[in-house]
Amino acid sequence: MELADYLVRIFVLILFVSVECGRYEWMTYDHFDEMEGIYNSVDGDSCRAKSKPDMEMRDDLVTMIPRYNTLRSMTWYKNRTMLIHLHNMALNRAFFFSYIYQKLNETNVKVFQTQPNWMYMYFSVGADVNANPYGINASAIIFDFNCTYTNWFVSVPFNTTLQYFGPKAWRWEDYNDQDNFLREPTRKVAAIKDIGSGYNNNYTDPSYKMNNWYNKWMPDTVGDVDSLTKYTYNVGLKYSNTTGYFMTEDFQSFTFFGPPQPGQQEKDERMLPVTFTKPYFDCGVSDKWVVSATSPVVEFMPRYSNFTHLRRPRTVAVIVMDIDWDMIDFNSCPVSVGNPGPSYLSGISRCKPTTGCKHKSGYGFMRGGYVCVCRPGKRYPIYIDPPYQGDNIEQATDEEYENGFDCTTVDYRQVLPVVDTLEGTVIEGAGSGGIQFKRDTSHIRRTGFISRTLKSFNDTGEELKFRSFGPENKQPSRPRQYPPRRVKYVIRQPKPKPPKTPAQKLKLLSRKKRAFTYDYVAFEKMMKIFRQKAAVTASNCHQMSDATKSMPGSVAYGVNSQMESEGRTALRLAHFLSNFLQNTSPDENFGNLLGGGRLNIEHVFGEVIANVMGNYQIRSSGVFFDTNQFINPDESVREYFGPLAYKKDGGYYAIDTAGLPKSYVHEDWYMAVKSRWQSNTVQLKTFKLRPMIRSDPKGTSSIRFEHFPLSYKAPEYSDGYWTNPRFKCDGRVDEWVMTYVVPFFGLDGIRKRTKFQGVVTVDVPLGALEINQCPQPFHVANAFKNTARCDLESTKCKPQEGFKFMRGSYRCDCKEGYEYMHNDGKFWIEGSLVEIEYEKKMKGLFSRFDDLRCRISGGSTITYSLFLTLNFILVSLLHFIL
Repeated sequence: MELADYLVRIFVLILFVSVECGRYEWMTYDHFDEMEGIYNSVDGDSCRAKSKPDMEMRDDLVTMIPRYNTLRSMTWYKNRTMLIHLHNMALNRAFFFSYIYQKLNETNVKVFQTQPNWMYMYFSVGADVNANPYGINASAIIFDFNCTYTNWFVSVPFNTTLQYFGPKAWRWEDYNDQDNFLREPTRKVAAIKDIGSGYNNNYTDPSYKMNNWYNKWMPDTVGDVDSLTKYTYNVGLKYSNTTGYFMTEDFQSFTFFGPPQPGQQEKDERMLPVTFTKPYFDCGVSDKWVVSATSPVVEFMPRYSNFTHLRRPRTVAVIVMDIDWDMIDFNSCPVSVGNPGPSYLSGISRCKPTTGCKHKSGYGFMRGGYVCVCRPGKRYPIYIDPPYQGDNIEQATDEEYENGFDCTTVDYRQVLPVVDTLEGTVIEGAGSGGIQFKRDTSHIRRTGFISRTLKSFNDTGEELKFRSFGPENKQPSRPRQYPPRRVKYVIRQPKPKPPKTPAQKLKLLSRKKRAFTYDYVAFEKMMKIFRQKAAVTASNCHQMSDATKSMPGSVAYGVNSQMESEGRTALRLAHFLSNFLQNTSPDENFGNLLGGGRLNIEHVFGEVIANVMGNYQIRSSGVFFDTNQFINPDESVREYFGPLAYKKDGGYYAIDTAGLPKSYVHEDWYMAVKSRWQSNTVQLKTFKLRPMIRSDPKGTSSIRFEHFPLSYKAPEYSDGYWTNPRFKCDGRVDEWVMTYVVPFFGLDGIRKRTKFQGVVTVDVPLGALEINQCPQPFHVANAFKNTARCDLESTKCKPQEGFKFMRGSYRCDCKEGYEYMHNDGKFWIEGSLVEIEYEKKMKGLFSRFDDLRCRISGGSTITYSLFLTLNFILVSLLHFIL
């Protein structure tokens, strides 16, 4: 018994040491261990007994937070893509509800009944979650005290408000649902609850544990700073009630108040349209640590009053979008220019002094999200495939860490020569214009360096002397043993050349010094693409042919991943429309609770306007209903209905494309989607909602909705498609764009079969795409592949982020067994430098192109190894004995 107690104590001690100090002795306790302890101390069972401070974390754990006024001026990397999408979606919903409540703000019962009701808001937040399975994990619209004018309770009179109302949707873990036979989470189910109903429903109370988002915007009871915090937006609208004609030729201007619009240099968080909360535990709802993006909904309040002078734009609700905190990457590298602070988790990486730290995306709240790269002037061991991976370092034992993950010094480094460019100067090498220059260079070995004396001559023949690169030679150099040569001008005489055979032509296309994967033909195609893009403009596009205004689909390589956030914006709207059209009926009611009713044209106009205003990358967005599929609230049927919103000259416009002379149903992108989904909807996925509603207008309790759960058929992101790049010469966009098209579905006349009812589109600019010039297999449809000029014998190509649709957006890293030999403070070669030097070489100018490579690694000194010595002695003895 005593032995058992002793062993238990030893086990507990070992467990304590492992938790407090890491897996091995060399791993000391740091800030990550501190935050991990807080993270594990709260769960869904214990959170109710915790105080509010115990359910919050520091506000400097999440860094590089997107700010509205820096989205265009900063380079954002992959580890912040989801945060930017969260930011844009919160702003999207804030614009929509601000627009729709002010657009339908009339003292008319019929207009009041067309405002978004409870089902519209439930389906809206549900679509936010289901259309973004790995980004947005919760969505809510939460109204301030007595700011909800209800139009869905029969017993509630007109101009009466609810005290609290806040529909919130979050991802439901359905692995234990009875219809989930595989018992695996599908990420296709969202639970929805009105957090303003039931017990503990006063989310405006300071003691409410999960209302970090409330005090950022509400209560907005004083209008002293309305001119600063409420911005005036203007939208031009053009409606159509007859196919092929607009109701008016001019745009109808509509002005509404919305979220703030800060200046470029604005630092005050209160002036930003979207703010982020600190990490907090969402107790009783999703039961997870989350970070929320919040944005205000603005409306005229009081809405219906005879005393109009008392009305003012007021923040009546807040949009809240949540993301799981453990899914957000943190940068464990030390604070630097690329990792600005303050950051509590910075500096916990375990790179050695001879290496530098670089962030690695995709790890979330886990150790190992970094790589250790050799500092300039250092090299990897020849047996290492660089760089050192952070997760390997975090798993290393004491001995492995002590003897590995280090870099050695690179000796005999070189300095790339720099020659001033003078107008009219002809540098050494083959000239142009029919004149050949013979080169005179001296190569003198000086203290280990290959020094190069550069000479050049201008048009008058006067010699221009440039300094020799390399250390000073203290000993006099040996005189040359051959007579000096003078530069001669030799006039080339054209001579007739025999025709080349096919074998000779093929030989000319082969590479001598660069790897065989470089493709000259692909390079010429790439340059043609750049020229074509620059040649077509808004002023001359009407004179161009359709072929000139279109590019191959391979030009848009990478758009599926790089523009996924913009595509999911359209997918969210497709989910909402599919859910609404499949689960609402115009005459349906549930006792005191009214149903969803019909879609109003203003609803759809507001949705596409919000798509454009909420994301600066989206140039236009549209919803296009199929023939005779849109039914007005008065039961009349529209032949075509296709609201399209777009940006132009800094303004926002929206038109019903049914009024255009050419119908959208004849466009190739529309016909392609319709032909795919019109008669075959088997591959559509089933998504579900689990709605909990209030039992009465007072919100006494929360009960299940009569239809529980609700299900609907909708597409996934892969079911939509991106068109090839086209110049949209329509007088509205007038730009090279790529269009994402995704269908939405309703039910047939007897509400039994899923039916194609239209498409949702978004246009993104071609100039925002990052190209990939690196080598790729033959089956990859990339118009720019194999055009990088890296020396692939000694370097490997890697795309460089942050350079939009431009040549040279790659870098050349040294391969395993090679070292970076240049003394310039870097450890890679920029693709832009390689491209420039190659152009200079082709023009006969002085070029460093042939020096832009890595050299084979070599030991700088002879080292003594006890292990190798003993091994040699042992082998010798065995050989002698045997």
